[in-house]
Amino acid sequence: MIHKLVMIVFLFYLNSISLKAEEYKLEMFFTNNFEIIKFPDKSMYYHVSGTGVWKDSYGDYGNMQCYGRILESKERSTNLDIFCDAVDQNNLKFWLRLARDSDQTDAGVGTTTYLYGEKKYHKLVDKKCIYASKIFGKNAIVNQKCKIN
Repeated sequence: MIHKLVMIVFLFYLNSISLKAEEYKLEMFFTNNFEIIKFPDKSMYYHVSGTGVWKDSYGDYGNMQCYGRILESKERSTNLDIFCDAVDQNNLKFWLRLARDSDQTDAGVGTTTYLYGEKKYHKLVDKKCIYASKIFGKNAIVNQKCKIN
């Protein structure tokens, strides 16, 4: 009987922990500039610089600046590595990295890693999230979701 009671209390505890996890969403909208190097094997290197705006599920919004690279190859997947800094409407900042390997250059799913964050964004540091992106010419949209404890 005591074992069943302990098990019930333990399961209740685990359930309460999972209920405390909240979902954080971040939407980013960019205009990008690309500088391209074409290689003889038809692979291409893109140097990317982008500026954009963002909004999140907490009601915050702001501006974002990103720099990075995309390496596109027919034999290997497209590899993307982008670093961004963002500032919100209260002048608080966070920094993140977007990375992905995909079979497409203009769309894909990857991970966002929060590198640094001021004040309320500090709780995101080291958090890895999932994002999906789509590029439309020079413009891009990125939607990110992650669980926050």
